[in-house]
Amino acid sequence: MNDKEFEFLKFYMEQTWEENRHLENLRERVTILVITLASAIIAFIVQQKFAYETKIFNVITILLGLFGYVMTLKIFQLHRKGQKRLNKWYGYLNTYCGENAQILILREQADSEKTTGFSIISKIRHNYFWSALNLSIAIIGIALFFFKPEQSKEEKSNTQNFNLIIKSANQTDTLTIKKDTVKISDK
Repeated sequence: MNDKEFEFLKFYMEQTWEENRHLENLRERVTILVITLASAIIAFIVQQKFAYETKIFNVITILLGLFGYVMTLKIFQLHRKGQKRLNKWYGYLNTYCGENAQILILREQADSEKTTGFSIISKIRHNYFWSALNLSIAIIGIALFFFKPEQSKEEKSNTQNFNLIIKSANQTDTLTIKKDTVKISDK
């Protein structure tokens, strides 16, 4: 390998690492955006006491969660593409570094050392965490469909209203009597 080829290879390896770092940041930002929007929508639905008018927001929450899930998968696919490209370049670099090339050997040692003490958790792919976060938002949106709107206490009670109309010379007052409440309205 000549010096120009080595510089060219080094440049593309740096670019690929930079792209992979940006993809990780993008995956984080998309997930944060989805979680923030979904939290606001869910808070609104709960504040409205699961009224039938908020069912469209359930659909939006489901679509938001699915969007985050698909984006997470796409970003992971792009990240894997860059990583495979890097692996090929490492192999090429390792082949042309002479008899005592250690690049891939050192990388494999570092990868095996990072899993020491975390044998179970290291088997779970990093992507599954991000996917689970976004899918959980879609699942919450689906679960919200099963909540029934709360009725106000006045709608629940079977009280009878008694109206007492009081007429005077220039106005009429209506006195409405309900169980434990009295309401006076002017007409």
